[in-house]
Amino acid sequence: MRIDLHKYLFLGIEEEREAFFREAQEIGIIHFIDATHKTKVAEMPQEVAQVSAAIKVLRGLPTAEQEELDPDQPELADRLVQTILQLKSCEEKLLEEFRLLKLEIARVHAFGSFSTEDVAYIEHEGNRKVQFFFSRSGAVDEEALPDDVLYVDSDHGMDYFVSISKEAVQYPKLVEMRIDQPVDALKKRLGTVVREIHETEVLLKGYVKYNDFLHHALIQKMNTHHLHIAQDGVALEIDNKLFAVEGWVPANKIGALNALIKMRIYMEEIAIEPTDRVPTCLQNKGVHRVGEDLVRIYDVPSITDKDPSLWVLLFFSFFFAFIIGDGGYGLIFLAVTLYIRYKLKLGKLGHRMMRLFTIVSVFCIVWGVLTASFFGISFAPDSPMRKVSLVQWLVEKKAAYHIAQKDEVYWEWVAEYPDLTAVKSPNEFVSKASKIEKGQRNYELLTVFTDNIMMELALIIGMLHVSLSFIRYMGRNPAGVGWIAFIIGGYLYFPFYLHATSMVNFLGGVEKGFGAQEGLYLMYGGVALAVVIGMFKHKAAGIFEVMSAVQVFSDILSYLRLYALALAGAIVSSVINEMSGSMNILLGAVVLVLAHLVNIVLSIMSGVIHGLRLNFLEWYHYSFEGGGKMFDPLHKMKIE
Repeated sequence: MRIDLHKYLFLGIEEEREAFFREAQEIGIIHFIDATHKTKVAEMPQEVAQVSAAIKVLRGLPTAEQEELDPDQPELADRLVQTILQLKSCEEKLLEEFRLLKLEIARVHAFGSFSTEDVAYIEHEGNRKVQFFFSRSGAVDEEALPDDVLYVDSDHGMDYFVSISKEAVQYPKLVEMRIDQPVDALKKRLGTVVREIHETEVLLKGYVKYNDFLHHALIQKMNTHHLHIAQDGVALEIDNKLFAVEGWVPANKIGALNALIKMRIYMEEIAIEPTDRVPTCLQNKGVHRVGEDLVRIYDVPSITDKDPSLWVLLFFSFFFAFIIGDGGYGLIFLAVTLYIRYKLKLGKLGHRMMRLFTIVSVFCIVWGVLTASFFGISFAPDSPMRKVSLVQWLVEKKAAYHIAQKDEVYWEWVAEYPDLTAVKSPNEFVSKASKIEKGQRNYELLTVFTDNIMMELALIIGMLHVSLSFIRYMGRNPAGVGWIAFIIGGYLYFPFYLHATSMVNFLGGVEKGFGAQEGLYLMYGGVALAVVIGMFKHKAAGIFEVMSAVQVFSDILSYLRLYALALAGAIVSSVINEMSGSMNILLGAVVLVLAHLVNIVLSIMSGVIHGLRLNFLEWYHYSFEGGGKMFDPLHKMKIE
């Protein structure tokens, strides 16, 4: 929920400033306002950055039993940090030298082992110049080489040569090489470097036991840093003898300010100025807090927004389940989530993430049951899975409607399956509208009706979602009443225009012509009502409210992505099953597992992206202002 904030002024003598801020950090409810109005660059202090870097180094090493030390030892922490960073820097230099040595060995390998002292002796005593060359393999004819150039070897598409001449010479098609050390010397140094790298890694692993201790040190330094930032934001008065600072306090935490009364501090609630940017204070627990994490991905609510946390969580979970469209995948998600929850040590954020994964997994399983969809398996109409399926129930209701109406749809199916004329039972009607294809029975009518129903469900979800958005924002945008009427009218009219049968016909018993007529009245009346209300509120500018019709219409159609993505995933699952079934058992099992894993990954990506998008764009469009600043009180950070 969102909590209103009150603005307070705090006054005190300069000698009490540090004690006041330390106490304020302990109670952790005051979001201080910077009185200096300076734009602070969020730059991490060097000592904090160094501790964080040391922890990052240890995090990449195997875990070890932690040393129990008194966390209040800043000097020991600093020494450990410096040692760890020095060892890491040494290791990085050695790794870089190792890389360069490998490259150098590969470069001069063709010349083999020789003595640099012997080369120097030949040059000095024999008054000769020794040079090394290479060229592209076959680029130089050996027979045409000068007498003082000798062919050495060929390697990796290159020919290598050595020249012993009276003076330095450059030869056509030969590129001179500089060799400071021969291969044997380089390999010897390489062995030394490998040994030193190993020794450094062993030393670093010995410091892993201080990981928890350094985490406490980091928290202490961060608390000190935040304390200094808050203290520097005060205004000094009366020759710097008094300090003054303003801050935001949640309405439900004002009583906690009594802890400051014992100090020589004067505090009083003051009026909120029109120019003040009031932070947004969200205080959620349980599943509401999980939803708040999702909300913060996109934006922070403004102080006039209602907290959308629970709504975003529920609709995201449902959209995700709709897009995944498979209860079998949901079972896999739940199994992985439970394994992580009980095997890994998680912090508060980790537990909230696992709770989110659990929720969406359950949604996937329930939706898979309601749609009779598990790992892309096709269930027959009389299968036990179909008996608890919402979609199967809707298919049979739709079939019963067409049987009773004897309409155009009925005769189209009878023309293709003449045996249906004697069928009165909806379940039998669905079962008999099938044929054998590739050795399997294809329930054609069931597939077509299911697709139609899933598409309509996606649109109905969109209408409900957008209508809910208008209802939540009704106090500030009463024109939403008209647009809700417009949405309902569109749902009643467009099936008639498209010559389709909707749920309002076969469930609600509404006759198509009547529904279309009432739908047109609602559409025109809704637009007119929205424009009139808009003109009452915005005067002449309210006439532009009519342009929202296109926006509302397009936003609702955007929910068809739920159906499209679910259909794509279902088709891929079906193809995977069919393809793996045509192979031998071993290869088929490998293909089945790997292909389903790929489909799961793609489905998760689609579910997350589009599940959030429908909340953050289509839904937020009508009930969310955003642009808020999170309430961030001075508080003491602690290890979870």
